[in-house]
Amino acid sequence: MEHEQKIDVKQALRVFDKITKNGEKTAEGWRYRGLTAETDFDGYTVFIRSKNVELTIFFHNKFTVNYSRALDLEDFIELMDKIDRST
Repeated sequence: MEHEQKIDVKQALRVFDKITKNGEKTAEGWRYRGLTAETDFDGYTVFIRSKNVELTIFFHNKFTVNYSRALDLEDFIELMDKIDRST
């Protein structure tokens, strides 16, 4: 659970925006650089997924993150950092 403290919701929303603008639309959502992004039916809930991690951002920037290994979460955060810093 302490790893969840490392999630920056504002950064994740910027990454979501980049994925949806630059990614390829698939049946699962938009794919970009190893992440998939999608929303629920009303757009209030945002999902960002890698192979091993799922970040769900709810209304008012509440979130949950599901992962099995801390290393998977670290890789996910690093990938979000790279996408956030890219132009």
